[in-house]
Amino acid sequence: MKCRSQILSILLFCCPVIVIAQGINLPVSEKAKINFSGMIQTQFNYSLDDDIDINGMHHSGSEQFSHNSFSVKRARLQLNATINDRINAVILVNFGDFTGNPQNKVLENAFIKYSINDYVNFQFGQFRPQFGQEDNYPVDLVRSIDYSNQYYLFGSNSWQSFQIGASYFGEIKDIAIPIKYSIGVFNGNNRNQTGDNDDGKIFPARLVFGLGKTTLLGFSGGAGKNLGEKIWAYGADIDYKQKLNETWGIELVSEYKQGINSALFFSRATPAASINNFAMRGIYFQPNVSYAVKNSRLKSLELACRYEYLDSDFKQAGNARQSYIPMASASFADAYAIRVQLGYLMDRYQENIPNTTQYNTNRIICQVQARF
Repeated sequence: MKCRSQILSILLFCCPVIVIAQGINLPVSEKAKINFSGMIQTQFNYSLDDDIDINGMHHSGSEQFSHNSFSVKRARLQLNATINDRINAVILVNFGDFTGNPQNKVLENAFIKYSINDYVNFQFGQFRPQFGQEDNYPVDLVRSIDYSNQYYLFGSNSWQSFQIGASYFGEIKDIAIPIKYSIGVFNGNNRNQTGDNDDGKIFPARLVFGLGKTTLLGFSGGAGKNLGEKIWAYGADIDYKQKLNETWGIELVSEYKQGINSALFFSRATPAASINNFAMRGIYFQPNVSYAVKNSRLKSLELACRYEYLDSDFKQAGNARQSYIPMASASFADAYAIRVQLGYLMDRYQENIPNTTQYNTNRIICQVQARF
């Protein structure tokens, strides 16, 4: 019944959207401008290990499972309404979530932004807090198959991914070292919730410094309370881009984060346990080389390789995960509007745990995306 209810809710949302798109007069300000955009991301996933399925799950028994499969990972539709010169509203939904369990998913962005000038901007609703370099670009512009494992772990702890709250942000451009800044307050219980589950809030903040024309240096930090327990997280990242000539370009993105794994604490802790013993940390490096092609169809070729180390419980019996993802991609339109990626995902765990996803895996992933 929950799934049917959510499908009905999405259909009720889509009906006025379709009406607007067809040009029927609705009570919208005459000066409002409404733009639609979307993205489709499909995958073919192939496991090279006989006892590992397409999701990285180990199977020690004789049960049937799939070693290869096609899937629709994301099917997004975004509405951006510019109400006046200072206010705009954004709604982003991912219909790809209906292929799995759509509970507390589907709706991604739903916010109102109020901009006074470069220095003073406010945002209210559901959106991604600024807590790392990966929050600065949509997934279809990521130089790998997906966001890092670190991004999803810190997202499950409410520091990244889509959260409900408010933020203040801006930038100072006309100085020797330009600065971007952001500070927010969020419920801290992840997206698509009817309300907060306690009185605690989290307060993430971020500073990004522009070092010349090629380098961005970012620092993130935050603190808050979750169900009466004090939590915190911090991180640093660097993004280096250099165009060598009209044909070649290089980029390096690297990020380190550490914080309290409150999600793990509340799922496993005994009453006498200390939340400070449940700590997570991770780091990744991702170099990327691009080659521009002067062709009416093919626009660019890229080679990238991400290395990532992540431990979700390093102070206790953690099981560190190392990931290696070499990847090649080809873009057939500007700004990755049409892109084909081929990646080789290798996961290596400190300890293999049978019949779980914490097991060494080797998978090939082919991803095709279209932005419009």
